[in-house]
Amino acid sequence: MGLFGRSQAERAIVAGVNLRCEICKFDHFHHRKAQLHGAVASFFDMEWTSPSADCYVCGKCGFIHWFLPFD
Repeated sequence: MGLFGRSQAERAIVAGVNLRCEICKFDHFHHRKAQLHGAVASFFDMEWTSPSADCYVCGKCGFIHWFLPFD
């Protein structure tokens, strides 16, 4: 089993553009969401209220590309 429970990295599209790694230019990624914790939310045990980001991990070099949601 591969990274984050997936056996293979997949192509990704972000904002209508095919994603390519900024480091090695590979075009297959593992996707996951990451919770963005702040000090105040952690202090009050309210991490679940924090926003999340989409993370794409390069299937070749492992560089993580973070994308925040824009509403």
